[in-house]
Amino acid sequence: MHNLTKIRLFRILLWLVYPLCLVLIFPIVMLKRKKAGRLFFFFDRYAIGGAQRVHLDILASVAEVNKTVYFTRRSPNDKLKSEFYSSPRTACSDIHFWCDYLLFRLFSVHYFAFHVNRYCSAIVFGSNSTFFYDMLPFLNRSIRKMELLHNFSYGKRGMEFFGLANYQYLDNRLVIDDVTLQNILSQYQQFNISNSFSERVRNIEFGVEIPPPPAKPSTPPLKILYAGRGTPQKRIWLLNRIVEHFINKEAAVEFIFAGSMSDELSDTVKEKCIVYGEIGDKNTLNRLYNDSHAIILTSAFEGFPVVIKEGMSFGCIPIVTALPGNKTHLQNLQNALLIESPEDELMVVQHAIQNIELLLSHPVLMNEISANAYKYAKENFTRDEFLKKYKELLA
Repeated sequence: MHNLTKIRLFRILLWLVYPLCLVLIFPIVMLKRKKAGRLFFFFDRYAIGGAQRVHLDILASVAEVNKTVYFTRRSPNDKLKSEFYSSPRTACSDIHFWCDYLLFRLFSVHYFAFHVNRYCSAIVFGSNSTFFYDMLPFLNRSIRKMELLHNFSYGKRGMEFFGLANYQYLDNRLVIDDVTLQNILSQYQQFNISNSFSERVRNIEFGVEIPPPPAKPSTPPLKILYAGRGTPQKRIWLLNRIVEHFINKEAAVEFIFAGSMSDELSDTVKEKCIVYGEIGDKNTLNRLYNDSHAIILTSAFEGFPVVIKEGMSFGCIPIVTALPGNKTHLQNLQNALLIESPEDELMVVQHAIQNIELLLSHPVLMNEISANAYKYAKENFTRDEFLKKYKELLA
């Protein structure tokens, strides 16, 4: 079923139970003590991921302000839970139990909408949370409502359709890369959305901390890092084929994996490579970036991943598919090695192998690209600018 259809059907159910909620739920909410602060965030989860790193920095941008964070999906791990729960002046609550089950959700949507409506000048910010979108029609007009969309999924069940179905309720639709912004505008044209709503879409480029210029380990071996999840869009099966090629050749390449993809790695890769689980500690991950010469991604679609920015800030060369989002910042043989024809899996494997072999045979070129990657990150991905813009937005 298409997400637009699911959204519309569930919204009908929400309106049907609304009178009952006014009688049963509203009085309970009115007896509840109001929280300090007028900022409410509805995030999906606190499991480790690039999106969660962005969410943590958004909270950091308003560190001096009282705020409430609700997690609306079950987290498969708690690697970043302590970071969220220890954010300054932040009250966190995991409410996924009340969101996951249809019957509970029909009432909990109204419960939290009634609660937020008690704050006349509230700001409600949602990201990756379908529960947030369900609340929007029931929030008062005086409340500012903002969405952060991380990327397009390019399928009928993509998160982008929740924003589309609620565009009229959103005061701001935010993204972290230009390609996602253009995708929203194209989607508006496709569905005949008025141009006046396009002005509400805004890109605030995510920034990372930039360390001092890195001193990369001498080669060989050439160290290549994959850090991330194991979802279908990442195409770990292609990484298996690339890595096994160099294992079979006994080449001077060391592959390191960090993340939730271990079940998708082949037995050969797990035996011959360094495989970590999910790394929640930022210092540990930074050491991996510092010790690696390159990062690799064979994704079928992306915006512009946080992992690329983090890697470049440590001088890691991105060996990544030539997706529109990646090409916004990356130039082949300048600050990255792009894997052409990303839609052709056979060519992705061949081009990735060629790029790695290029680094093996041209160490001087590798050092030049690494230096360019670091310089580009320092000039374009500063965290301070990201924090400044969000602080102004959420004021």
